[in-house]
Amino acid sequence: MGTDTEDGLVGQIFVTHRRALVGLAMRILGCPCRAEDVVQDAYIKLCDARSACPVRHPASYVMQVVRNLALDGYRRQQIENRVFTVEDEAIDMPDRAASPEAQVTARQMIGGMLERLKTLPERTRTVFEMYYFQDCTQREIAQSLGVSTTLVNFMMQDARQALTPWISGTTEEPA
Repeated sequence: MGTDTEDGLVGQIFVTHRRALVGLAMRILGCPCRAEDVVQDAYIKLCDARSACPVRHPASYVMQVVRNLALDGYRRQQIENRVFTVEDEAIDMPDRAASPEAQVTARQMIGGMLERLKTLPERTRTVFEMYYFQDCTQREIAQSLGVSTTLVNFMMQDARQALTPWISGTTEEPA
């Protein structure tokens, strides 16, 4: 995708299948605004993409891109929710400061997560930080590091697996 003809086809697919695309993203994300954003992001990505090989089923390809972006957004939101819940609760309740226990727990959780990040291979840590802290896409990370998007995906899985105790809210190390 990326030529004028392909961009026109992409645009036509987005116009024709907009309701289905937004519905797909909505089922994953649970938020109509975020679903609209994902569909818009997919459109921009596909218009900007320069594909070396033609896509046989463009409508299916577009649906898969929207699905993948929605899943990435869902995963990112789940991690952010788990990491920042205690901190956000303190912000949302100005009349009542977080208890000292909650503050200590939050600090320990974040500290443990940062320590665990330091144990990851440098490139895996860089991929995780670029994705979650710098809001880069996996494609952007791959281009920046000169590796394939598949390798970036595997490194993301390794980082998530290493950080599972903190992401899931249990700070106990796996056996």
